[in-house]
Amino acid sequence: MQNIIISNRSKFDEIISNFKAWWFDKIHIVSDFDRTLTFNIVDWEERPSLISVLRKKKILWEDYSKKAYELYDYYHPIEVDPNIDLQIKKDEMTKWWNAHLDLLVQSKLNISDIEKAINSGIVKLRSGVPDFLKFLDKNNIPLVIISANWLGWDSMKLFLESHNLFFTNTYIESNSFIWDDNWYAIWKWSEVIHTFNKDEKILENNPFIFDKIKDRKNVILLWDSLWDVGMIDWFEYDNLLKIGFLNKEVERDLEIYKQNYDVVIINDSDFSFVNEIISSILQN
Repeated sequence: MQNIIISNRSKFDEIISNFKAWWFDKIHIVSDFDRTLTFNIVDWEERPSLISVLRKKKILWEDYSKKAYELYDYYHPIEVDPNIDLQIKKDEMTKWWNAHLDLLVQSKLNISDIEKAINSGIVKLRSGVPDFLKFLDKNNIPLVIISANWLGWDSMKLFLESHNLFFTNTYIESNSFIWDDNWYAIWKWSEVIHTFNKDEKILENNPFIFDKIKDRKNVILLWDSLWDVGMIDWFEYDNLLKIGFLNKEVERDLEIYKQNYDVVIINDSDFSFVNEIISSILQN
């Protein structure tokens, strides 16, 4: 598979061997949503998230899109600048996420607006992800999705439900809204999750999810960003397999992804390799 790069073959083989030594009830999977479970490119256009659909298609009133892009133009350079201190980035991202979530509330976001973004067909699951989700459900392996998505928990649940792929073993930790009786967002709920504070430690405050995974010490991490690769470090795992999706700038970033991930999947490829790994572990 030319789009699959194993960073260190001997280390990879050792991890897989260790996984096989344990039964499936010792495994859980942690994944991002946008650009990990979904394609980064659809019809030759970058389409990273449902929130981008909301902006581009002007599903909310036009002034929302204008103000959302103004926030993006100010804060995104801070987000990606490698020379800015991490704590400063965290502080600025907290401001950005809060400002955007407040903007969505002020713009009268309705659950129907999220459904319009979902039904647009612009955001698509990677090939093989439906089989991945069904396999985990069949084998009762917890999948924890941790996402900084501005449309939050409801959007991912509705998206998966629209494909008949939201199962009882799937747990989502993300931003969320409080809705009124007519399903308008009236407040953001709890502390925001943004690019630089996504880690499983937040699950300690969510016993409903944490109780499902705390004794499952073998973890498969699926992510597309270098910032999130350490999100599992706090968890006392026995074995960890890190799979990273490098969707663009492959020539520039491949080496640093190889340093941080055990497997790198490039060129916005599908989920077939992930499915093969998990199947081989459970069939041992």
